[in-house]
Amino acid sequence: MKDQIVVFTAGVICLTVVAVGVFFIFRDVQKVDPLLYVASVFSWSCIIDLGIALELDGYISNFIGYYFVEGEPYLNTAHGTVINYWDGTVHFFLYLAMIVLFCNRLSYREVGLYWAGSILNSMVVLLIGAVTGNHPIKLSIFLNTPYLLLPIIALVKLLHERPPQARSFLQFPNIFRRPVDFLFILYFGAALCISIYRALAAMGGNYSSMKLYVKDYDPYLRDPTNFPFIQVSSYAYFFVAYYLFAIYGLLCPGQHWMADWSLIHAGAAAQGQMTYILGARHHRTNWTFRFDTSGPEASIFYGINLTLLLVPQLFAIWCLCDVEKFGRSNTVHKIQVEENGFMSLESSDAKKKL
Repeated sequence: MKDQIVVFTAGVICLTVVAVGVFFIFRDVQKVDPLLYVASVFSWSCIIDLGIALELDGYISNFIGYYFVEGEPYLNTAHGTVINYWDGTVHFFLYLAMIVLFCNRLSYREVGLYWAGSILNSMVVLLIGAVTGNHPIKLSIFLNTPYLLLPIIALVKLLHERPPQARSFLQFPNIFRRPVDFLFILYFGAALCISIYRALAAMGGNYSSMKLYVKDYDPYLRDPTNFPFIQVSSYAYFFVAYYLFAIYGLLCPGQHWMADWSLIHAGAAAQGQMTYILGARHHRTNWTFRFDTSGPEASIFYGINLTLLLVPQLFAIWCLCDVEKFGRSNTVHKIQVEENGFMSLESSDAKKKL
């Protein structure tokens, strides 16, 4: 317990020092969005997470190995390794993108929504899996509190700042005359059924097909670390609700919240599926829980998981391309006051609105 307290205290001190340092960096900048402080502090932790992943895979040594024992031992797993890679690369890129866009007075809201979906999915699966899995719980698990609470606050802020848009009075064609929307409805319906089926199979469903699925097609669900089980359970509890609302938004176009939530869903799906696929083949996963890399078993595994990964990205792009049907997700920036007292709107969206 003494070592746990030392590691936890060191973590708190490091986070505090970094937060104070970021405050001094931005002290001369006027009207800094609080989300930029979050992005700056979290980008520092991304470098730490990337170092953790590299040490876990043996590319470097003597970096932070002591932390695996007395800090967060659940990181010493396939899921923990892959999630650190994701945080150290993808999240780091998203933080830099938000900072660069802000410094250039451009809208970073779309990037922020995508990041919020990604990090919230990662934290929900990581923390619940850590508590319910076969890992000893250490005091340092509470160091993840800012990484859970701040993204929730940021997401509420971003949703609250959704740009106003007048209700569309366009007459949209019937769903059967909108083939792309119809295909997405079919996808969401299939994804809903697959998510419920996989969750029931992971919970020990008695149907022979469920037992066969877990045994031959997705043995990673039986991994004792419990992270795969929590991931498929999050689909059943959270993603299914989104699928139902997305189907409604496609059947009744003009729902301007669709674009925002498509980005959140795309970020969560990308993080969850990439972590799941790579974790299922990682060398830290026991070979008895890895799926076959050839034959129909591999085809079904990749077919399901890659579809759940790629289609949400395509749907987010589709929503962003049709403002009237799905809403506007970016805000208008770069508004300057000229000497004559008139406002110069440099945003292309603002010019279209005029």
